[in-house]
Amino acid sequence: MHCFEFHAGSRSPELRSFQRHDADIVYILDEPIRSSGLSVEPLLEEHFRLLAPPDHPLAKRTVLQLEDFHEEVFLTNEKGCPYRTMFDRSFEKEGIDNITYLEFQSAEAIKQCAISGIGIAFLPEIVAESEVERGELVVLPWHIPDLQVYTQMLWHKDKWLSPMMLSFIEATREVFGSQNENKTV
Repeated sequence: MHCFEFHAGSRSPELRSFQRHDADIVYILDEPIRSSGLSVEPLLEEHFRLLAPPDHPLAKRTVLQLEDFHEEVFLTNEKGCPYRTMFDRSFEKEGIDNITYLEFQSAEAIKQCAISGIGIAFLPEIVAESEVERGELVVLPWHIPDLQVYTQMLWHKDKWLSPMMLSFIEATREVFGSQNENKTV
């Protein structure tokens, strides 16, 4: 019997379930993972954006400096989320450590709060694509340095994978391959 479960969460619970052999395949959104005991396949590089409603004071700017974010509220995932950790690290690297956060478990909650003007959202580009197209959110002109995040597929190198699991891995490659092709066009 095969059971496919999909969970959103931070890296640690997924890798712990892997170590307990509770999961055959894990998909994570994180920095590139290197492991001698796992097969790791990067599927898609994820681009992150700072997003605000169109009437936000920073939305009209073509260039932003770090000091422009002074006293802004950032809408993010909770601590422990891999890309939240990278976000924090990038600001700390620049000497900014007094950031006000509102933390959420849901990307949808982050988007809705940003649309309402509560703060600046930090999300993967793909998550807010529709809201940007509809003009509910705008991408702020800020590049977050050293933020390399990939959707990755992991499985145990030494664990037998059934034909169904191998088919699932191949289907994943096909789906993500077509997404990569669409992004380059």
